Amino acid sequence: MARKKQQSFEEGLNRIEEIVEMLEAGEISLEDSIALYKEGMELSKYCEVKLSEAEKQVMVLQKDIDGNFAEVPFEVDGEA
Repeated sequence: MARKKQQSFEEGLNRIEEIVEMLEAGEISLEDSIALYKEGMELSKYCEVKLSEAEKQVMVLQKDIDGNFAEVPFEVDGEA
């Protein structure tokens, strides 16, 4: 796949959207469709990793019973 080494999450997501549009149009060859599908899957994994890394960095302020604020990791429902 011809992807930039320092591609941002947004660039990867935009490329996935382009690939989906091309595949849905159905105007490309089977070989090109397979290559685009593979590229899309690689980008999907890349974006998933980037999103996971970002979620780990997000902190929230939480107020305790005494009214003091503390920084705690952000938790997605159902995850620790």
